[in-house]
Formats: sequence, C-alpha cells, structure tokens
Amino acid sequence: MRQSRIIAVDHVILEAPYGLDDRLRWFYGDLGHLEEVPPAAASAASMCFRSDRIELRIRFTESPLIDPIQTRVTLLVPSLFEAKQLLEEQSIAYATISGFAYTDRRLAILDPAGHRVELKQSWPEVTL
Repeated sequence: MRQSRIIAVDHVILEAPYGLDDRLRWFYGDLGHLEEVPPAAASAASMCFRSDRIELRIRFTESPLIDPIQTRVTLLVPSLFEAKQLLEEQSIAYATISGFAYTDRRLAILDPAGHRVELKQSWPEVTL
C-alpha cells in the first residue's frame, strides 16, 4: 500500500470562512499534491481532498474555529525546494523547521483560512 500524503490517524476536518475556495484548492491541490474529491450532496458548503484513504475536509462557516499555533495537519510533498518556490511565487510566508536529521526538515505555513500546516518532504524508505 502506498503512503498517504496526509499524515494523520483519521480524517482531518478544518473550518474556513466562505469565499476561499480557489485559494484552498491551490493550497491543498497544487501545493499539497492532494486530490480534490466532490463533496457529498448533503455537504455542498464544503471541500474535500484525499490521499490514499485519508481525507482532509474543509467546512465553510460564518465563524470558523481557527488555531494558527497548533499544527493541524502535516502533508508530505515531493520536494521542499519546489514547495518553497511555489510559496515565494505567491508571496506566502513560511518558516523552515529543522530537526536532528536532514530528513526532519519541514516548512511551517498558514493555509488560506489561517490553520497552521506543515509540509514535509517524502523520502524513500531505506532498509539497512
């Protein structure tokens, strides 16, 4: 089974104000490399992105609950360098986070709604 680009135990549900559809589509689709799936008929005021079996669902509401401090989701991207280029082209601020190992590097950013998201480069698994 292939690894999900969304690092989570279960589906991720975020809230966002109305009117951010295009910006969220770019952020999670183009930057995050997630597949957008059509929302169910009962949830027309939402967006949904998927990677493998895990979904990131965005509900639109007048008063969204947004925490810009706590990381809400970590996404695996093919290249942090390319992600930085896309963010800089859109003039989106990010912070580089370094861990002990080179493969622990991440980018911390706020999505268009204001949720803190981290991007982590996916590395091939190495067996010793």
